[in-house]
Amino acid sequence: MMTGNILLLLGVLQTLPISQALYEDQIGKFDWHQQYVGKITDMFWDQSFNAGKRVLVSSERHVLASVHSHNGSLAWRKVLEDGPRGRIDKTLHSGNLLVTLTGGGRFVRKWNAGSGLADWEVSLPGSKSGRADLVQCGRDLLAVMIQDAVYGLDPRSGRQKWSVALPQSNQVVYTHLFTSGTNLFVIGQSLGQQVTRVTVDMEGVVRSTESVKAPWLSESTQCEVTNGGVLICYRSEDQSLQTLTLTDGQVFKSTSLQILGLEPSEEVSMETVRKVEEPLIFLRTAKNHMALLELTNDGVKLKKDLPSICAAQVVSLDDKSMLFTLERIPGELKMKVYDLETGSEMADLYQTITYLPQHGYPQRIEVLMFKKRDLRLGCRFAILSEDYSMQMVLKAERDGSPGKIAWRREEALAYVLSVEMIDLPVSENQAKYEDEFGSHKDDIATMFMKRFKTQISQLKTYIQQQLQKLQGHRHHHHDTEAMAESGSDDDDEDLTRDEFNLNKLIVLVTGAGKVFGVRSTNGHIEWEHFFPELAPFDGNNQQKLLLFVQRTTAHFPNPPQCTVVGKHKGTGNGFLFSFNPISGEPVDTPPTGQVLNYRITQTSMLGELDDHFLRGILLMDPDNQIHVFPGKCLSVLKKTFGSQYMFVADRETGFIKGYRTVPNQGKFLMENVWTVNLQKKQQTITQVVGKRPLEQVHSQGRVLGDRSVLYRYLNPNLVVVVTEGEFIEQSQRGGVFNTINLYLLDSVTGHMVFHCSHKRAKGPITVVHSENWVVYNYFNQKSRRLEMAVLELYEGKEQSNSTAFSSFSSPRQPLVLRQSYIMPLFISTMATTVTEKGITSKQIIFALKLGGLLALPKALLDPRRPLVPTQETMEEGTIPYIPELPVNAEAIINYNQSLYNVQGIHTSPAGLESTSLVLSYGLDLYFTRVQPSKMFDVLKEDFDYFFISAVLLGMFVVTIATQKLSARRALSRAWK
Repeated sequence: MMTGNILLLLGVLQTLPISQALYEDQIGKFDWHQQYVGKITDMFWDQSFNAGKRVLVSSERHVLASVHSHNGSLAWRKVLEDGPRGRIDKTLHSGNLLVTLTGGGRFVRKWNAGSGLADWEVSLPGSKSGRADLVQCGRDLLAVMIQDAVYGLDPRSGRQKWSVALPQSNQVVYTHLFTSGTNLFVIGQSLGQQVTRVTVDMEGVVRSTESVKAPWLSESTQCEVTNGGVLICYRSEDQSLQTLTLTDGQVFKSTSLQILGLEPSEEVSMETVRKVEEPLIFLRTAKNHMALLELTNDGVKLKKDLPSICAAQVVSLDDKSMLFTLERIPGELKMKVYDLETGSEMADLYQTITYLPQHGYPQRIEVLMFKKRDLRLGCRFAILSEDYSMQMVLKAERDGSPGKIAWRREEALAYVLSVEMIDLPVSENQAKYEDEFGSHKDDIATMFMKRFKTQISQLKTYIQQQLQKLQGHRHHHHDTEAMAESGSDDDDEDLTRDEFNLNKLIVLVTGAGKVFGVRSTNGHIEWEHFFPELAPFDGNNQQKLLLFVQRTTAHFPNPPQCTVVGKHKGTGNGFLFSFNPISGEPVDTPPTGQVLNYRITQTSMLGELDDHFLRGILLMDPDNQIHVFPGKCLSVLKKTFGSQYMFVADRETGFIKGYRTVPNQGKFLMENVWTVNLQKKQQTITQVVGKRPLEQVHSQGRVLGDRSVLYRYLNPNLVVVVTEGEFIEQSQRGGVFNTINLYLLDSVTGHMVFHCSHKRAKGPITVVHSENWVVYNYFNQKSRRLEMAVLELYEGKEQSNSTAFSSFSSPRQPLVLRQSYIMPLFISTMATTVTEKGITSKQIIFALKLGGLLALPKALLDPRRPLVPTQETMEEGTIPYIPELPVNAEAIINYNQSLYNVQGIHTSPAGLESTSLVLSYGLDLYFTRVQPSKMFDVLKEDFDYFFISAVLLGMFVVTIATQKLSARRALSRAWK
């Protein structure tokens, strides 16, 4: 019996479209992959054998990478561990030495700067406070500081030479490590009390421990250690600088910023100067105001005030120190260079750089100085901007000409929070057809003239296309440098819809406050906007920026419209930006965005369209008042307010409240109609997942083996609420264990449709909610494995309402089928494919921790898979139940393009019912197409047109011949 079941399972699996093969020449034809590193925190010019050819960077996304300076591509990239273990505390680069300190001092790694391979790794106890530091003491010693000790390591092998315990480590928070001469200085802080200075020699012996009173120390105090061994701290309370000489200082010296002639703002920060020996530091008082300070025995001295300067760096070449500054003016940057000793400007290094406003203010500059063959000074420099972008600038060869931006890396794309794929508009000729048939007022003559003009235009377009093809075959040379700078290539065409609507414009909203329009064909950026004051919402411990599609391109001649909803960084009030997703032009809002005068607690879209096919957005403020954006959609709300409902899930209190819209003195308020208490003391709301809006469902039922129909429970108002908590086991062993609860809730009436609980299970949990089923994952602590659970809801064999669903007249409690499966690999997120009509079989796409995108048929996650197959289940095609889900290497849709730290997967339908478009976003962007049921609606590329044409022609000839013979035979019979 078991053998028969296995054979049946193998037979059914062979019929499933689990995967499709990918030929080698198809790589990159329908997909593209873009790698990023995230917001860069440290940047160095490579000083090894690749000197000047690469830039070494480390980021807050736990990435260490090497970037080619000639084109911006990654020479190599190392993605470290997730969570606090992989956080890069410090990156040290000197000569051929490249060392990282990660995880609060837990790991020290030395890397090969040329290849990115790890030479050695040392594991240390780590710091509970998360503070750690790393310095190089000559060629033979690396000193590492954690919370309670300092370790001396051999740079060549990582061998520990010595270790020394730090005194009073349970009371003092050690923050900085500095080397001067033959001594190491460890600096610790006791808030509101003192600064502790521990002196250690190169042999690991503690020479002295001293305390300096500092009652002004607080959590907001910023402290840095400069060259020359001076500790400088900034107090925001009285806007003063406190300095202490580490070698012999006994008391802090205070200097007010007002005495220095500086007017600080709320964004004061300090940037150390490491490339010269003098004790210098940059003080940033605003985005576009800096000051270079010199630290002396008498305190702080203003060396040079830098008004209107947004980035600066001090560079030394041949014992000559130079100050590089960047000033932002409309449309460009001005780079000025000063001799640090004399203060005079070096006019030969003056440079202007074309700079787009959508990158914000430059925040950092990294300069590489060198001498040319004619002994003139040359430089190239990288700029880090406010929008997380990294740009490489080459100095112009001719005096007076602007500098050239060699390349740009948009690292904000590593922080994507919202995605939508927008259909491209129709071509000009198709638009004319739309205009012809869309008007009902024209007479026959007018329509005939429109048709005639359209035909002439089509003929003209056809002739131009043929001429362009001929010219393209004759002229193949192109300016590759100009193409690389503009981000376009030969294949770029006008943004018009293709025959099968496979090409889309992808709108990406990032946590950096930047919005992109990206072509789905090649990943090139079509337009971009940057909003420095836009911040995401923090809901259920997740950052969210909402993106609403208010009107698509289907309503010609009305342009499409999208709106981004977030909050203002300073006030926390609502922030809106409405735009045309095809061109990126603002619509209904200023180009800089619109700041509301109230906070947003919940948002929703109107269910009906206005006269111009625009769907309004409902914004709910803390006073439960409803605002409509744009205001012209208020008339729609007045007609449909009786069917507008909202709900708010409060993570802090554990309450879920439902509201309905009611008019009140010319305004609209949300009235609380139901409340669900999920007991905050016992569990915490972690996720609230609804269905995809306007989801297409093809079949309302499922045909069983006995020819009956099991009707689906298709409630569009159903949401999944996931909570995590703890429970106390009532047994002899006892103990506290994790638990997961899942609730299916009707968001209109508050009716609890279903509830289940998983004891001894924990997250992170990912939920996919579609049609009548829910798939989610959790970690089973008892079995120590990852499991996938599936729920399917059915009304039964009788359908309550076949036309429209209403939560107020909902059917009886649905039949819930459930099953669990073992997932052999760990995943980070998952999503389901969607198609235009919902006819194609569903696939679940898993983002694996190993870097792959695994596509499995939804049929493998069917709760009706039987343990023992019967005749009915065999006729139905249900796969026999096996606990473990199969993982086929050919089902990895990104083949060898590994993806790390995937945050989400967005799927979108194409014009072909068989095809679904997939975009994976996180640290990388990856776009591809999938065909869950194979491409059943399009002929294959290797289809033999000649053979089928020959067969059809032969059949036509045979038909004519047999007709002649039949007629002749009938005539001969008639004569008989």
